[in-house]
Amino acid sequence: MYEFLYTSQLGAQASPLVVGQILSRARPTNAQAGVSGLLIFDGQRFFQHLEGPRPTLEALMGRIVGDSRHEDMRILHEGLLPQRRYHRFDMGYAETDDLDALGALIQLSGPSAVERFLQMRTSFDIQA
Repeated sequence: MYEFLYTSQLGAQASPLVVGQILSRARPTNAQAGVSGLLIFDGQRFFQHLEGPRPTLEALMGRIVGDSRHEDMRILHEGLLPQRRYHRFDMGYAETDDLDALGALIQLSGPSAVERFLQMRTSFDIQA
């Protein structure tokens, strides 16, 4: 099991409405590929924590990097994961307007970024 936590900006030519399209495609694809995770969107920035088989995640990250709906992508953490954290959903989703918390998260990297993200998720109204 492997994990990635990344942040990116909504592409200059993309509308926030594109998030629904991303989710409707990602959920069945992720379920089939054994990928789970959580996507947080604040209207401009994405924060996504993904987990699954390493080769699958590396290929997925390559597609995200090449997706024009994402700009300024930054990987906050990647590494081995002893066990899955997101058992309830293939791709959970939440919107937030807590820009201060997300601004603090973007300053972190490595395990401390994951720890902060996991702490923050309890404050989100997550849609499975």
